[in-house]
Amino acid sequence: MKSIFDNTKFGGFNLKSRIIRSGLWESENESQKNLTSEIFDRYEELAKNNVGLIVTELVSMYSHDRFSDYSHYINYPYFIKEFKELTDTVHDFDTPIFAQIGFINCNVNGKQMMEVNDLTIEDIRTIQSDYVVAAKKVAFAGFDGIQLNIGNNYYLSRVMDPFENQRNDNYGGNTFNRVRMILEIIKLIKQTTDLHVHCKVNLYQDADDSLEICKILAENGADSLQITKFLSPQYFRKGQSNENMLVDFADKVAGEVDIPVVLGGGWSDMDSIQNLLNGTNIEFLSMYRPFVRSHSFLTGWKNEGNGQSECKTCNNCYWKKSSVCLIDFEK
Repeated sequence: MKSIFDNTKFGGFNLKSRIIRSGLWESENESQKNLTSEIFDRYEELAKNNVGLIVTELVSMYSHDRFSDYSHYINYPYFIKEFKELTDTVHDFDTPIFAQIGFINCNVNGKQMMEVNDLTIEDIRTIQSDYVVAAKKVAFAGFDGIQLNIGNNYYLSRVMDPFENQRNDNYGGNTFNRVRMILEIIKLIKQTTDLHVHCKVNLYQDADDSLEICKILAENGADSLQITKFLSPQYFRKGQSNENMLVDFADKVAGEVDIPVVLGGGWSDMDSIQNLLNGTNIEFLSMYRPFVRSHSFLTGWKNEGNGQSECKTCNNCYWKKSSVCLIDFEK
């Protein structure tokens, strides 16, 4: 029987629980400083309170991106120095940590807001080179892995989307071609670093095509997958069909690939998670908003044998792009 607090393997890592802390946005930055003392304290609390694996808030690939005001930035001059201090803190508690990398708007080679079908081969090579540079910085900063955010509405999710990608070259058409750009990024990262490559990937409208995407990623270098959906997290509610679709799809993926599969989206009580773990092939779940409300709730769950997150799903942290719960200020 699977338990949330099993000591389990995730690729080459030993986890203290099956819960992955997923990051989103970070707006608590100070002028001339990327990481505040509050951020360091937050990550320390996460690491020492039974989370299995930590994924950071978004680290933006490019400045002036859609969410760059609410994210860390890979080309921040002190990125490696500050994040090395943070990863060392997390590692003091034997917790692995991945950096989430992604971008929304494609502004490369002097061009602005490029659509998928307008990318030249030179543009594709520029993006791929930028990912390699980003991965090397992530590795130098002491991270154990890199999460390629190629899900939700991030740019590379649109590259794989059969409705958006209408290219007629080797980067469009059949499923493998639409994934090719990402596969080449993964290959380059693994050739130049020892990072675990964790891919956050969508369930698109075409579930069969989505399953094929997951299998192609798993067979061509991805070390783990997180299943998400094109819609943003605030649309998921317990019992709704969107969530049920995501569970069914993640269950199917987990049964057909040989790498860890993480289910994301809307879980907040121990009993439901335990039932899910023992009724499906799914072995890992990601949570975001409950950790915004409390960094230590998993320790309470473990000690008491049950629990419900205090998160009210108000989504203020989502809308206000903050990793701090704001509900206490709105009573």
